[in-house]
Amino acid sequence: MAFATRAIESLPDTQVVATSRMYWSAPAGGVARCPFINAVVVVETTLSPGELVRACREIEARAGRRPSRRWADRVLDIDLLLVEGLVSRDPEATVPHPRLVDRPFALVPLVEAWPEAANPRTRRRYARLAAAQVPLAVAGALPRPFPEISRARDGATAMKFFLDTANLDEIREAASWGIIDGVTTNPSLIAKEGRDFVDTIYQICTIVDGPVSAETVAVDAPKMIEEGRLLARVHRNVVVKVPLTIEGIKCCKALSSEGIRVNVTLCFQPMQALIAAKAGATYISPFLGRLDDVSEDGMDLIQKIVQIYANYPELKTQVLSASIRHPLHMVQAAMAGSDVATAPFKVYKALYSHPLTDKGNAAFLKDWETVPDRDIIGQVNRWLASRG
Repeated sequence: MAFATRAIESLPDTQVVATSRMYWSAPAGGVARCPFINAVVVVETTLSPGELVRACREIEARAGRRPSRRWADRVLDIDLLLVEGLVSRDPEATVPHPRLVDRPFALVPLVEAWPEAANPRTRRRYARLAAAQVPLAVAGALPRPFPEISRARDGATAMKFFLDTANLDEIREAASWGIIDGVTTNPSLIAKEGRDFVDTIYQICTIVDGPVSAETVAVDAPKMIEEGRLLARVHRNVVVKVPLTIEGIKCCKALSSEGIRVNVTLCFQPMQALIAAKAGATYISPFLGRLDDVSEDGMDLIQKIVQIYANYPELKTQVLSASIRHPLHMVQAAMAGSDVATAPFKVYKALYSHPLTDKGNAAFLKDWETVPDRDIIGQVNRWLASRG
């Protein structure tokens, strides 16, 4: 749901102006086995209804929806319910939706997000219909619309890719791809490898010429500061990592005042991020996956932090989306405007994969087998030689 909302927000000349809560409902049609979650997003757009519907079909495909029989379970289903003042019988984009008036799972969130919504034929407000009064179980909340987030922060560049691991083999392979900008580690990752802590950090810094987070383990500020100063001397790429505690923020302030870069980690709410920024943090690491694990919207936290930082251009702290579990988290982090995303090796491997890519490449190679001379290097060298 959150992915769909942000994807719609990213469409050309389109702005999300309101969202409903998410509601549970029994599956319609008697085919699907799992209950559905329904919500309504209200947008202002210059797209035509047909263009909007086609764009939504592309969003469904990006979310992983595949062709299935009618009423079956599906990962995402986006319907165009209503366009203000418009009646259309276009088979691709019929508005109002022909079954809107008798579907509480659509009417309840519609009226919540757009209380003044009215039938363009009769001008009667949908809030007056009995189906709009049916009590539905709330499943959660969608991200609130933040129009300013679509505006790039001053000096913003493409989202950086950090690798979240202490495994040197994974780091070497990922570095060979040419897209990894840095590495994050933590005590758990270091312990998993069973190697010397300081030497591991140093080796990582020699493989990846970018920021490498090395975390302190002390619990009081004076000891954290001492550890941080020493870690910063291991290699110029080291970024000292501290937890978002009072002692950690004291350490962040002290180290940042000395010009040492600091990554403040274990952030779970927006004001923690503002505190870290005021203490001079180079990076703030919100843990979105761990929030998802407890039925909170981790990406909503990223969105709010990006918005807060955008409100105050003097804050130079970069948002580093952490605890990323799957490729969709990476997509959402980029759409939310995260400066950095750090993810395990397996997530980066998955980013390359799509069945249509594999199928298309296999077809190209099969067709190439029919070419008599398939030595491109030899062909090009001979062609260049013939031209002197």
